[in-house]
Amino acid sequence: MVATTSRNDFMRELISRLEHVPWNSVTGLVLLDTCFVISELSRHKELAGFAMTSFNADELEHVSHRLHDREKEAVRHFLKQTDLRILDVPMHPGNWDAEHEFVLRTAPELLRLIPDPSDAILLAVALRTRSTVLTKDRHDLFTAALENYVEKHGVRVLKELKDCR
Repeated sequence: MVATTSRNDFMRELISRLEHVPWNSVTGLVLLDTCFVISELSRHKELAGFAMTSFNADELEHVSHRLHDREKEAVRHFLKQTDLRILDVPMHPGNWDAEHEFVLRTAPELLRLIPDPSDAILLAVALRTRSTVLTKDRHDLFTAALENYVEKHGVRVLKELKDCR
């Protein structure tokens, strides 16, 4: 019997080959949100010198089956050719209790500003690592109070690649 490998297994393998570091062992990075990666790759942009949390990498793997063929190919090519660093965080998408606990331990004030812990994880990591975030969800999440909060902590949240260069 010949074993077959699903596309998700292939994505998982590509992600596992990337450099993985503990999330709290680095500072000053530019962190990519899942939607940002998909958006930029679909526009044929090059993404080099960035990082992503393992939580966002798991999301990328999970949504990849819903992408159009060209987007899937762009994501696979990106994961094969990139110098992306993966910051390992101690939870996976879909585990609300673990997500909530992580944000509560990392940046408890965020839960008052972002009620859904899965939306707060990337920002919590950015706050603790003094990193910049690139996301296309900025308009959905960012209230004036949240904008002031991250600015006060020296974290930038950007929606365009050109803004962080």
